[in-house]
Amino acid sequence: MVVTRQGAFNLRRSQHPIVIASRRSPLARVQAELVGETLSKLHGGLEVKFRWIKSAGGPSDTPNPNTPTKGRFTREVEQCIIEGRADIAVHSLKDLPALPANQTPGLIVAAVPFRDDPRDCLIGRDGATSLDHLPSGGVVGTGSPRRTAQLRRARPDVNVSPIQGNIETRLAKLKGDSDYHAIILARAGLERLGFDDLATAPLDSHVMLPAPAQGALALQCRGDDSRTLRRCIPLNDGASAFAVSTERQVAAALNADCHTAVAALLESQENRFTLHVRVLKPDGTACVESRQTCSARELSNLVPITVDNLQRDGVDYCLGTD
Repeated sequence: MVVTRQGAFNLRRSQHPIVIASRRSPLARVQAELVGETLSKLHGGLEVKFRWIKSAGGPSDTPNPNTPTKGRFTREVEQCIIEGRADIAVHSLKDLPALPANQTPGLIVAAVPFRDDPRDCLIGRDGATSLDHLPSGGVVGTGSPRRTAQLRRARPDVNVSPIQGNIETRLAKLKGDSDYHAIILARAGLERLGFDDLATAPLDSHVMLPAPAQGALALQCRGDDSRTLRRCIPLNDGASAFAVSTERQVAAALNADCHTAVAALLESQENRFTLHVRVLKPDGTACVESRQTCSARELSNLVPITVDNLQRDGVDYCLGTD
């Protein structure tokens, strides 16, 4: 759900339509349409148009080691913005590169709407919702190195098998005489597509820590497009934007990409902030963690201290760089 802070801005309204670019997958379309609906309401019935892009990067969570990593789902959509064929791109923020050097010049993230639940869900063929419910030797479908490594660490007796396709395709593979006993999917995506009944028991982050920025959307536009920037700013949720920015800073410092098993989550409660980061070897046999809690005054030191702790504890071994 896209949430705005109503009444925070008093903007001069323009009748110029806004064009949103997005991939064609069902989840990408739903996310873009949610943003479009919110923008239209926020700006007095503003006309919203969509440009659906067929991306060379498919919706699989299985990375191909012979292709670029972060950004493989977003390049064609970004090109549409650069060429002026659309004003805004709507992305799952975790698909955008965290390293500044890998980000597309001339484009900025104009807003991060309220972040949905970042946790993962286990969906079992027989209704299982917990790793404890899986039979020994059971097969779990995921191609994500982060999910695979954490699954193997928690349940080394379970087999992991790659699975491809969009959410509906993967869910369909659980039906009938399936090879899979369960699959793992992000709760936010399930709920956005209306599969709320499958998202009632998210995995505890102590077992399955989410990817940096999971559950968050990014509204991207050209940095010199002041009209679009003004339209997008009211959709920004400050707390969500800060949380995902912090998680992405850690990922960037570790040079993490789609091939690395890196998980991160920033949570806050009563002016206290806790950053939990987990880095694993792909087979789950080694894991380095950092869990740091600080006050708002100490936030500037949170990421450096976390990265220092990970490096001290041997994160390079898990990343295969030592």
